[in-house]
Amino acid sequence: MNNYNESFRPKRGCFLGATTLAALAASWATAQAGDTLFTNSGFDADAAGWYWENWSAAGSTAAFDGANNSVVSGSPAASGSLKLVSAFTSASGYQQAVYTVPLAGPENYNGQIGAVSFDVKVDESSTTRADGDYGWLELVLRQGNNWDWVVLPGVRLNGNGWQRVTYQVPKDGVDSIRALTIKLGENDFLGPVTLNVDNIAYTTHPDDVVISNVDNGSVDVAPDGWTWENWSVQGLFSFDPADTHGRSTSGTIKLEHQFTSVPNGYQQSVFTYALPGGEVDAAKDYSFVNLDVKVDASSTPRASGDYGYFEVILRNGSGWDWLATEIDGASGTRFTDNEWHHLTLKLSPLASQVHHLTFKVGENGLLGPVTLNIDNLSFTRNTAPPPPPTMGFAKAQAGLSLVTTSNDQYGRHNIYTTDDLENPAKYSFVGVTEPVSYSFTLNSYPDATAYPGFQAHIFLVPGTPGTETSPDWNEPTLIFMDIKANAAGGGNATFRIKTDQAGNNTELYGGGDPHTTVNSAAILGTWTLTANGNIFTMTAPDGTVSDPIDIGDEAAAYFKGDGVSPLRVYFGVQPNGDANKGQSVSVGGVQIKKGAQVLAADNFTGNELDPTLWTPNATAGGVRFIPASEAGYVISWTVPDAGFEVQTSTSLKDPNWTKLEVTPVTVGQQRQVVVPPSAIPAGDEVYLRMYQPEPGAE
Repeated sequence: MNNYNESFRPKRGCFLGATTLAALAASWATAQAGDTLFTNSGFDADAAGWYWENWSAAGSTAAFDGANNSVVSGSPAASGSLKLVSAFTSASGYQQAVYTVPLAGPENYNGQIGAVSFDVKVDESSTTRADGDYGWLELVLRQGNNWDWVVLPGVRLNGNGWQRVTYQVPKDGVDSIRALTIKLGENDFLGPVTLNVDNIAYTTHPDDVVISNVDNGSVDVAPDGWTWENWSVQGLFSFDPADTHGRSTSGTIKLEHQFTSVPNGYQQSVFTYALPGGEVDAAKDYSFVNLDVKVDASSTPRASGDYGYFEVILRNGSGWDWLATEIDGASGTRFTDNEWHHLTLKLSPLASQVHHLTFKVGENGLLGPVTLNIDNLSFTRNTAPPPPPTMGFAKAQAGLSLVTTSNDQYGRHNIYTTDDLENPAKYSFVGVTEPVSYSFTLNSYPDATAYPGFQAHIFLVPGTPGTETSPDWNEPTLIFMDIKANAAGGGNATFRIKTDQAGNNTELYGGGDPHTTVNSAAILGTWTLTANGNIFTMTAPDGTVSDPIDIGDEAAAYFKGDGVSPLRVYFGVQPNGDANKGQSVSVGGVQIKKGAQVLAADNFTGNELDPTLWTPNATAGGVRFIPASEAGYVISWTVPDAGFEVQTSTSLKDPNWTKLEVTPVTVGQQRQVVVPPSAIPAGDEVYLRMYQPEPGAE
């Protein structure tokens, strides 16, 4: 509990500031490039106006110190600081020392001030607490006629070097600020603590909410909250004292991506940062995430002159879902120089439970290490409430649909043959004297002009793959029939293969590997991959057959079940673009044959997906099976949708709105749910709406 006297009035005398925010700035403050100094808060000649509040720790003092200052680029060569001597004793219990400077008149900070920051140093003569720190430092805005305390979130003081602290100012409730107060307090001080304070400044970006300005770091200590994702290319993170604005009390995060020279392959290195304030509903509260980023001059560019593709990803919910941010209509950007860049990235409307930010550099053809410096992370507040959801509905398609529900533009959505441990080589082509064929019938496909790059595929995967949806990346060995549409309504398929290359796909896409293609006048219909010994061909829906390709005995041996591990066959889709997420195909059937013998076949007209034949392999909702009797409607709505529910009524004249109990899945930028006919109220007319009940309402 704070022990203070809200009715206390300071003596009149010297004041900080003037009657307008514009007048608060010192003449040289623009050199800080991001902050504006309050008048005389560089303490160049005195500490006029500051005093100790004498109800706090007895004997404390506030004075000018001409011998200590925090150097800021562009500041006067001769300067000083505010010296605060907090005369704590070794008495047990809570103690606080409070220092205040009045403003010349009431100031309205509502919607005008984003944050207040200053440099602070603990003098080496100070006494640490038993926990090794020097107490809890808070900044207080004194509001209204009663000088009410608006306490900004504080920081714990450690170490004896200059450091910069930043305090977020609320957007409202600060319309009559009369003074600034600095308070140092904590339980169980053991003796006096002396602080030097310098360069008290503010930002005029009230909609920006500071995540981290990378203050208070040490080159010898790993920065808090950062991790390298150890499934990616080796990376190192550290504090770098090279600050964006040239401040000696702040710095940046250095991310070292230790790429090697792989001219024909893909590499990625990924780092993740925990939001210091915990989980946020970014979809409701914020519209953008901002940061400054620079590529270090020691980095190795690609042959094209850039340093790879840089992305900032939101990690959302208990599943740590990857939600892309957007810049200039894309999920990332490329840097071609070694200058600082300020990025503003649009947030996903799905980002309702964001707890971490992920920073990724990845690309084909990286030739060596790439080092980035990151600084000044912030969110931008929404200036208006997000719009309410809008609804849509369509007739549900009976049978099997593969729907790209993953937030990852490369998320695979498959079914695969259920493992048969008694006959693991059941679907293998190796050592078989008759042709073995794998067929995939497509009844619908996304328009190639609107959704270019969308992919359907057949994977043949030996060994013991797990439940991952991307065996073409994770598993070492695979044959891949890659099916895509073209703008004329036709399509093509490419034969790809890799052997003994886990966690990579350069063999699948490298120009020197054994590939063959087939073109078709139609994308819809049956696509077939046929193995005749080691020789493969592909047949398109219009009957066109590809040139044969011989994979050789050595490669073929990888695809035989070994008595324990089955050969799995996957049938699936992949969006290959953020704009393609949410698209789907309707599957007319799949079939696997050995000569004339049908090993597996399904046209998906039953009451469920047959678990003896097929295992779903996708994010929630990615494998959608609807029996004909349950093919009612697909209801969709936009996000964010927090607190909204679907309601139905059979009349608008005298409505009786009833909640429709549904469990939606996320599909692209929408929620979707399949509603069977039995769930729709009986009657000639049925109305649907999205409704947000009042909190606590039944």
